[in-house]
Amino acid sequence: MSNTKHDRSENPLEPIKGKQLSAVCFVQDYVQLQFDGPGLTAVTLPTVTIGKETYEFGMLNYRNVLCERIAKIVREASVAEGEQIRIEFEDRSSISVSLKPPENPRISEMAIFDNGPSDFWVWNT
Repeated sequence: MSNTKHDRSENPLEPIKGKQLSAVCFVQDYVQLQFDGPGLTAVTLPTVTIGKETYEFGMLNYRNVLCERIAKIVREASVAEGEQIRIEFEDRSSISVSLKPPENPRISEMAIFDNGPSDFWVWNT
């Protein structure tokens, strides 16, 4: 992970706690999630978990289930370095972005969190 002016012990996703997922944007081979300002670009496509069901890219209803998180409030957001970014909503559903090294070696960035011009985080392979 690389970042700007932050200590590694900080939780970079703290600014989205209590905010709603306001937009989901599909851009060719990645997804952008907006949280009333801050945004997370997921180059490693996220999974969505609702109860015991997990939805991955390519599965029937994946896009619908991901977009149905719009307007849900973020209850918890965390980063497990080398493992995943996890965003949990008040309804107990969650979105996860893998931070494990990808099978495709040409991908250099797995996720980018942008909270303004001087506050961004990049997770690299």
